[in-house]
Amino acid sequence: ISLLPALGRAADGDGPLGLPALGLTDASWLDTEHVRSELLGGARDCTRAYRYSSRADARMLSGTLLGADLSPVAALSGVTTQHTGAPGTSAVATPSTAPAVGPDAHAAPLSVTALSGVASGQAASVVVLPAAGQEAALLHQTAYAASDGEARSAAGAVTDTGAVRTTSTTVGPDGSLPGPAVVDLAGLAPGVSSLAGLKLQVGALSSTAMLDGCLRDETGAAPVRDYRVAGLRLRLASPAVVAARQSAVTATSTATSAVRGLESQLVSSIKAISGLSGSLTTVTVHVDLAAAVDPLLNARLGEGSEVVVDLGRGVVEVDLERLLSGRGGLNGRAPGTELVLDQLLLDQVTARVDTLLTQWATSLQTAVDAALRAARVVVDVRLLGLPLLALDATVAQVVAGTAQVQLVGAIPLGSLVPANVASLVTVIVRDGLQSGLFGPTGAVATLGTTVRASLPPVTAAASTALSGLRSAISLVVNDRRDAGGVHDVAALRITALAGFVQPTALRLATSSVGPVVELP
Repeated sequence: ISLLPALGRAADGDGPLGLPALGLTDASWLDTEHVRSELLGGARDCTRAYRYSSRADARMLSGTLLGADLSPVAALSGVTTQHTGAPGTSAVATPSTAPAVGPDAHAAPLSVTALSGVASGQAASVVVLPAAGQEAALLHQTAYAASDGEARSAAGAVTDTGAVRTTSTTVGPDGSLPGPAVVDLAGLAPGVSSLAGLKLQVGALSSTAMLDGCLRDETGAAPVRDYRVAGLRLRLASPAVVAARQSAVTATSTATSAVRGLESQLVSSIKAISGLSGSLTTVTVHVDLAAAVDPLLNARLGEGSEVVVDLGRGVVEVDLERLLSGRGGLNGRAPGTELVLDQLLLDQVTARVDTLLTQWATSLQTAVDAALRAARVVVDVRLLGLPLLALDATVAQVVAGTAQVQLVGAIPLGSLVPANVASLVTVIVRDGLQSGLFGPTGAVATLGTTVRASLPPVTAAASTALSGLRSAISLVVNDRRDAGGVHDVAALRITALAGFVQPTALRLATSSVGPVVELP
């Protein structure tokens, strides 16, 4: 994710209200250098300690989940750092076990089993935090509160010093950010059947907040808050996708059976020629259609785009960051921006699903067609125990007329079989292959018809789920609150809309600063 603005003070004021502009950095926000005299004109000595009481809080997960208040859950309490401003004292942390990571600063990693303490037995399955096998400190909560009036906090994909994790230099040994949290949206809105199978994958989140009480009192400077959402992806596990894939498997098996049946029909037609009824005749098309379509059965259709159909897993995925890219994306949005999936976006998604599946059906047909044309067809006709006619060529060659049945025996013709028997058999085989494999009702066309008939339910399922999401779930980024001198920002808020017996209003990656109060 992109780097967050540095939260430290600087000397050159070229930003709003004459304040320093916020640059981009990967430095820790615990740099406590103070250079303010030019900005403040000496009206206040903002470097003097024990002038303010201050507080900062950071929580990765807060709010209510299925009616259960998450506040009492110790593992989700985050970290609070508070300074009374009393001379000679330092900031104290809650919980007291939170390790100090610098003067007046504390940090606490989020436990991946934190939700096990929630009263609702379903909570741990409704919200699944990143896997326990990942680095324990990839999700952090950090808070700094000083007696000179500074309060800072950071939550989410940050280090224990508040730096936002962005590269392999700030993450675990494998260079990865925290894996996605998974929110079961159907679980958040019990009774909304349209949400069945729909989950939200939440990428690495982070938020930061800073309040400089001395600067505020001198210039009216507002708190500085920012957030980052590395990605949001909807995943719909749909039986319709599974059924569409199975239809391809079944249609391929049916096509194989059609080839075997065609072989028998060709043998019967050849034996119907005068003199060949007692022949030993075989027609074999050597082809493995299952192998031809296998790579397509587990494909991720549309990989790298806003909509992906994962056939192997039976899932439709919608990348909200890509989908909303034309409307501002996920980051840099105004406070309290709701990510709205209006009808235009819903139509865009369903049209994309339909296009991907239609292209897939065409690809299946193309693969089967190519496999059949490349298949080796062998015709062997024996009369009186002796070879008479033979053909060994590709189906494409036979259909194109570039390969013909050859007379290979020394049996006198005319008395037993027609003199043009080779030509007769060539026509039978050529026309039979063309019609039975590539004609309007042939194996290739039938496979395409069968697969396409299974596709509309997938598009309908995606449309139903996304419509249900719009009516039942609210997603808000850059969620800010200001009350009683406390200023916070949550990277993401997930709310189950009114009408549910067990309400849910989750805030993820919340950083809070204040109150910061000047002492008498």
